[in-house]
Amino acid sequence: MGALSIRNVKKSYGNTHILKGIDLEIEKGQFLILVGPSGCGKSTLLNMIAGLDDITSGEIAIADQVVNNLSPKDRDIAMVFQSYALYPNMSVRKNIAFGLEIRKVPKGEQDQIIARVAKTLQIEHLLGRKPSQLSGGQRQRVAMGRALARNPTLFLFDEPLSNLDAKLRVEMRTEIKLLHQRLGTTIVYVTHDQIEAMTLGDRIAVMKDGEVRQFGSPQQIYDEPADLYVAGFIGSPSMNFIPVDLTEQQGHAVVTLDNGHAELHVKLGVINDAQRAFVGKRVILGIRPEQLTDPDSAHSDRGNFQTLKAMVAITEPTGPDTLVTVTFNGVKTVARCHPRAAGNPGDLVQLVLDPTKALLFDPATEKRLA
Repeated sequence: MGALSIRNVKKSYGNTHILKGIDLEIEKGQFLILVGPSGCGKSTLLNMIAGLDDITSGEIAIADQVVNNLSPKDRDIAMVFQSYALYPNMSVRKNIAFGLEIRKVPKGEQDQIIARVAKTLQIEHLLGRKPSQLSGGQRQRVAMGRALARNPTLFLFDEPLSNLDAKLRVEMRTEIKLLHQRLGTTIVYVTHDQIEAMTLGDRIAVMKDGEVRQFGSPQQIYDEPADLYVAGFIGSPSMNFIPVDLTEQQGHAVVTLDNGHAELHVKLGVINDAQRAFVGKRVILGIRPEQLTDPDSAHSDRGNFQTLKAMVAITEPTGPDTLVTVTFNGVKTVARCHPRAAGNPGDLVQLVLDPTKALLFDPATEKRLA
């Protein structure tokens, strides 16, 4: 049974098209992330799933029931907002119980549900407090508890961690992931934070300008981005993009990198048909910082690695790694190195590139050549 089906959903205000035909489907128990920059339409889509915003055209089904014309209260959903939306004059217990009282759940059953939810979220000791007496993380737990008390078909989270400080955001991210694993709930979660998207979701929809640019698993989107936008949005630090000339040698794609002192011919993977059409032309080489590193930090079979030399421009220590900025083909390029191998500005360092992870893109369409 599909938990959520979104079929060619569009949203317009007059001649302004906010969503341009969204198609997504998730099964019961899956965790869907809607990720993208501000203004991409992700919160609008969430509000349409919730029934807080009308659909211009298309169809949304929850648990195989089309809900286009149903009010929010009839959609069997629970929503956790960015602002927590707690009642300030009510205790934590009453905040969690409020929806149960509206639905006339018997008092004894209410007490059982509140006890179960409070134990799950470890907020038993907070039940008598008011929201003003809680920290941001505790308020977020209460907002989640109110949603959990409903036991709905679908949970909707609208940037729930964006008001928290960095440390608490990481802690709450872990809490939400554990909660999902424990309860097997179906979740749609909106965020602009690609790290949240990668760590929480088992399905990700990367959005831009009212469209889904790619929909898939976190690893698929990371390893096989559909285009330059997805490749650059997912991953931190973001993927390096270097304009290169493409040739073919013995069935392999070969690109030329100029480090400012010499031209380096780098053999990549076996050339495919899409890439072969660009032989003799300029393409965009995409390589992630962790796939350009010092020889001792390389994870894969070093026999296939391509050795490069480059001059260090900037080093940025992060603790376990140091980000080293070098230049290839006139473009600043970031490598992730062990601190002992990072060198200093002005040093010539040796790097290795994993050719199996390098991607090529069409400069005109920005699509990956796959």
